[in-house]
Amino acid sequence: MGARVEVSHLNIVAQAGGKDLPLVTDVSFRIEPGEVLALIGESGSGKTTIALSLMGYARQGCRISGGTIRVGDVDVLGLSAGEQRSLRGRTVSYIAQSAAASFNPSRTIMDQVVESAYIHGLMPREQAEAKAVALFRDLALPNPQTIGQRYPHQVSGGQLQRLMAAMALICDPALVILDEPTTALDVTTQIEVLQAFRRVVRERNTTAVYVTHDLAVVAQMADRILVLRQGRQQEQAETRQIIESPQHDYTKSLIAAAKPAPRDAGRLVPDAAATPLLEVRSLVAGYGALDTRGLPSSPVLSDVSFTLHRGQALGVIGESGSGKTTLARAIAGLVAPAAARFCLTARRWRPMCRGAAATSCGACKSCSRWPIPR
Repeated sequence: MGARVEVSHLNIVAQAGGKDLPLVTDVSFRIEPGEVLALIGESGSGKTTIALSLMGYARQGCRISGGTIRVGDVDVLGLSAGEQRSLRGRTVSYIAQSAAASFNPSRTIMDQVVESAYIHGLMPREQAEAKAVALFRDLALPNPQTIGQRYPHQVSGGQLQRLMAAMALICDPALVILDEPTTALDVTTQIEVLQAFRRVVRERNTTAVYVTHDLAVVAQMADRILVLRQGRQQEQAETRQIIESPQHDYTKSLIAAAKPAPRDAGRLVPDAAATPLLEVRSLVAGYGALDTRGLPSSPVLSDVSFTLHRGQALGVIGESGSGKTTLARAIAGLVAPAAARFCLTARRWRPMCRGAAATSCGACKSCSRWPIPR
């Protein structure tokens, strides 16, 4: 269950050259149980610094110099260092921006999701795993019964982000901090992940703080918004009021900046007769050993073709797991294609993949054995 969060006259400073430099100045807010408060503002405005302080944490070289923070009946800043460590993960949990950097690649997902539950002594391993599966299902993850047996590299970015949310929720925290957890995701996946986060927060009546600079995300997630600039609060109100009728000049500038810019009418239109800079034809790629037809056991790309002229920028878009990164890695020679034709500046070209990369991709043991027409 969520808890009321009250922050009063919070001040945080950075220590440099024997002086205290203000990072956060006199910030106050309150969040009711089950409510989502968004902290928004430009880079360096103090969003993450404030969010981390809710766990009693300040980055190295910084300190919380004044104010009070209460989560339910707990005076966070009045706790000892050991008591604050017990608070983290159990009463207050944190969902980071990069799920890939938050998981240990050498351990299964389930091992890492359930770890905090039995470290805090809340439940035995078997019960924690059953609860994790229920969270996987609530977060709309595929194959909730078995996805925990995979390793982090075996799921997509959007799935890993939701798995990190399961890790944060396994102890039923009173407060969840979401620090731009969808920034690295494509738009389609971002919507799915946000909907899953919002539904779980609502169903579990969890209090949440959402750190973001993206107003489109705010409109979907937050009940209230606190606008920050240079560590000072500029405006605080319900989401609809901030979006539709901002009062502060800085908030108005943020809303204006979020509007789509007009399309550039001066884009390069290539000469149809000009030789492409890069041409890719019939690219087939994936992971795992090749079958008898020469196709990878886990296909990712099938018959992908495109041309790119000098001065052009090609946007490769698609939902999580659609093959965007695999395409780029195949062109760079980091994934061995099962079949393809590459032309760079009108010359046949074969990206080179050497050493461990060629062996680990499963498609070949040496670059000379790639089944790519010359």
